Amino acid sequence: MSSPPSKSQIFILHGNDEFQIDQKARAFLKERCPNAEADGCLTTLRGDVDTIDQALEVIKQTLMAVQSLNMFSPINVTWLREVQFLSGTVFKSDDVKGLVEKLQETLSKGLGPEQILLITINGKLDARSRFLKAVKTVAGIHEFTRTTKDWEIKEDAMQKLDAEFKQRNMTVEGSVLQEIAARIGNDPRLMQNEVEKLDLFVGSERSVSIADVELMVPMQQEAQVYMLGDCVGNRDLNKAMHMLQQMETNGLSSVGVIATLHNSLREMAYLGACIHAGDARVDDRGRFGKFIFLHPEAEEGFKRLVGNKTRSPFRQFQLGRQAKNFSPRELDHMLRFSAETYDAFFRSGTPQFEQLRLLMVRIFYECMRKAS
Repeated sequence: MSSPPSKSQIFILHGNDEFQIDQKARAFLKERCPNAEADGCLTTLRGDVDTIDQALEVIKQTLMAVQSLNMFSPINVTWLREVQFLSGTVFKSDDVKGLVEKLQETLSKGLGPEQILLITINGKLDARSRFLKAVKTVAGIHEFTRTTKDWEIKEDAMQKLDAEFKQRNMTVEGSVLQEIAARIGNDPRLMQNEVEKLDLFVGSERSVSIADVELMVPMQQEAQVYMLGDCVGNRDLNKAMHMLQQMETNGLSSVGVIATLHNSLREMAYLGACIHAGDARVDDRGRFGKFIFLHPEAEEGFKRLVGNKTRSPFRQFQLGRQAKNFSPRELDHMLRFSAETYDAFFRSGTPQFEQLRLLMVRIFYECMRKAS
């Protein structure tokens, strides 16, 4: 679904294809206002909120942004990303509904030429919604739908992967696209994450082989749990809870989640102990780098820990960099908490994904409350 006018100052992208939405949003910004970020006239607001207070705050910020002028640029660009407050429990709040009404009333009058508003929405908006009806005459509205038919999913994933590699000026050998699609499915977030990892790994060679994929790209469930472990390492409880909800919705095995998470925390605790003991260091070069063992005994200990399995150097670097942010005591506590949850899976009547949520709260409360 799309609506003119093409020169509209308001653009709304929605649907279940997060990959296409993100790509189109970035392409739109590059075309309409390529220097917005460099010129300091781009304001990015997060709409993936969980609470009423967060929803109220981001709506207020959006209203303020579209009604303000930029002192240093003739245009003022606002990107309201990954909106969730137009549906679900948060939207049931009268306060949120009232402020959304004010936002749609403001937008229904259109924006001046000095304003550009881009809204990306997680999920499909009902064409009957009051919000869409209010802005349809003044906004460019586009829907991006990802196929749900099994026989189309793999082909769709391969097409998206091919487009992403070409955009990065990368080539792939043989059945690389098929192999990546088989490992991660058609999950847009995982797709972007794994392609970026391969981009960093191959560097200036710009060519990806099957061997690179086997080393760097884990299977779907493992990849998602790796990202959950990264939420712990990056102290992002909100994202961790969102990922657990997504995993439960997608039908992932809760036992597989806790097993993989526990192994990640175990590896992170060992690497952290090596760093704190002076037996290893992290060569951090920003988005990529290396984990370097300084003593053979420490490296041999890690090999025994993982059962002599080959570990991705990127994953090892990530875990080492995250481990630096915690004391050995905090790492030990996280590992003990996950072991206790693993054990409780088979003794407690509490739903297993609920136990995983409680584990996240326990880790963040006991190990991160001072830092948070």
